Amino acid sequence: MAQGVIARVPSEVKREIDFFAKQEQTDRSTIIRKLLTSAVKQKRLDYALKEYAERKVSLGRAAELAKMQISDFMEEAARHRIPINYTIEDLNRDFKAVFG
Repeated sequence: MAQGVIARVPSEVKREIDFFAKQEQTDRSTIIRKLLTSAVKQKRLDYALKEYAERKVSLGRAAELAKMQISDFMEEAARHRIPINYTIEDLNRDFKAVFG
């Protein structure tokens, strides 16, 4: 169920929202939902990458935080030049989690 959120934005941001609403021939609410969905997804990924880079979470947990498959998260980590810290123990734990 959708819930309402009220936020004040600078006039420049409102102009950008209006621009994209016009370009996509839709209303402001639809554009705002798309932008927020995209921004939240990116924020979640950024948080997971940060936690993983600081070795606060495992690869599997970071992928969960990002709501991604491990392989996709590994590709994102590589794009951000974050070395993969994945041990044999991690592999065994993830294998057991998936296959029991």
